[in-house]
Amino acid sequence: MFRNLSTIGLPLSGRASELIELALSFGFDSMDIDIVDFQQQADAFGVEHARRLMVSARLKSGLFHLPVDLGSDDETFNRDMELLPKRLDLAQATEALRAWTTIEPASEEHAFKDYFEFLRKRLDTVGDLLAKRGIMLGLSIVPEAEAREGKTHQFIHTFEGLLGLVASSHPSIGAIVDAWALHVTGEPIEMIAKTPAGRIVEVRLSDAPRDVPVAALHHQHRLLPGETGVISMGAVLTQAKAAGFDGPVTPCADRSTLAGRGREKLVKLAGDRLETAWREADLPMVPRWFLPVAKDMTPYVPPEVFAAAGE
Repeated sequence: MFRNLSTIGLPLSGRASELIELALSFGFDSMDIDIVDFQQQADAFGVEHARRLMVSARLKSGLFHLPVDLGSDDETFNRDMELLPKRLDLAQATEALRAWTTIEPASEEHAFKDYFEFLRKRLDTVGDLLAKRGIMLGLSIVPEAEAREGKTHQFIHTFEGLLGLVASSHPSIGAIVDAWALHVTGEPIEMIAKTPAGRIVEVRLSDAPRDVPVAALHHQHRLLPGETGVISMGAVLTQAKAAGFDGPVTPCADRSTLAGRGREKLVKLAGDRLETAWREADLPMVPRWFLPVAKDMTPYVPPEVFAAAGE
């Protein structure tokens, strides 16, 4: 497994060179990429230019958000699909071989059975394109009850339900193991072992408050992993390891829970928490190839990263 920094999992903003410096400084091995932005850079300057910062920093490409709205009308879906092959080619070129998207937990138009088949067919279509490029797509769920309120038809919002869709879909379709979602739905972490072999695409770690009943949890309660210990980071990673997972582990928290924490402190704290999770799960620690150079923990970052950034 390797430690992945996502600017969606941890709401972060800044120039690519700044975010890469933070990832390097605090023990991350990979970063998610914005495939649409990457395409714009590649179209303007070439693929190698678009890749230069990640290559110089020796960071792996993490995941990218699938730029296709699976639940959209036919016109929108077909338009997205026309653009998808080129974007997947670019993802392959930058060695970003894992994508993600979220399954809506309810629908106004489709009953459960109809929506299941509707999505399965679209996932098969997408899966054929992914398979040609060696890319896996991870599906995530929205577990909170608030997301289903007022909707006509309920849909998949549990990990068990997600596994049913994954098992029925193209081999290039997998599941995202989200510790927060398992906690909200009350499912045991042993459910992770029921994921079909090789179909875990990402593990997301978060925590939950002690003073809020599970049934009352909203997405705004999603805490940085290790905040309270209500959700055991080590136990989740141990289960993922037992299931044969060796991919990205991403810390996630809702923006509202991070107020007052600067960007650098937040990434450092997330990196430290992942190190703790690694120790709890008895995972091998990968040595950092840089060292802090001063008491204030100012990191050493290779000069070629800044050269590539034009700084």
